[in-house]
Amino acid sequence: MPQVNIDSARLQDAQEKVAKGARQAADRVGPTTRQARKIAAKQMKSARTWSAPRIDQAGQYFEDEVGPRVGAMLHRTADKVEPKGSRGRRGLATILLIAGGAVGAAGAIVTRRNAARSAEEPTSPEHLSAVSENSSTDRAHSNN
Repeated sequence: MPQVNIDSARLQDAQEKVAKGARQAADRVGPTTRQARKIAAKQMKSARTWSAPRIDQAGQYFEDEVGPRVGAMLHRTADKVEPKGSRGRRGLATILLIAGGAVGAAGAIVTRRNAARSAEEPTSPEHLSAVSENSSTDRAHSNN
């Protein structure tokens, strides 16, 4: 490797000149930079003040107009994509479910009526024995 001789005095002198130039540039540009920062902050605030209501208005439009339209479009697309035979099965299942519910409701009504009737009838031991005697004599008479 070749040796490079550098005069350290010249190098130090060049470093001082560069440092002095950098300080002078900073002194000249510093106030301009601070002023530019203030102007930029003011302009950003103005831009945000102007854009905030417009962004809110766009959001409201998407909520009220675009969202429901997209939802309706998706429902129509699903209706078009769905095979024809699957609706019949779904309709049959619905009919069976409704019929089962009706039978269950009728059963509940009958059960409640029977419970109400049995609550109205006296259940004293004398009454029960009288009822059983009457039913056994009725059976005896009907067998003759």
